[in-house]
Amino acid sequence: MTVIQPGLFLILQRFPDHKDALRQMYRASDSFQSTCYQYQQCSEALRYWAKSSRAEAPDRHREYMMLLHELELEVINSLEELL
Repeated sequence: MTVIQPGLFLILQRFPDHKDALRQMYRASDSFQSTCYQYQQCSEALRYWAKSSRAEAPDRHREYMMLLHELELEVINSLEELL
C-alpha cells in the first residue's frame, strides 16, 4: 500500500485532472516536494485562521489565502513545464 504525503494529497485534490503528472513531479523533484509541504502547511494555517476569533485573524487569513494562491500558481507553472 502506498501512502500519499499530505501535501501531495491536497494538491491532487486541487488539480484532479493532472494526478499522473503531479505524482511524477513529486517523485522526480525535491523542489516540488517542498512546494507540496508548503501547500500543506499553508492550508493548515488557513484553516486555523478561518476559525480564529483573534483580532488579527482576518489579516492572517487573507495573507494565507494569497500565499496559497501563489503556491497554486507555482504548481500550474510546473505542470506547464512538464506538459
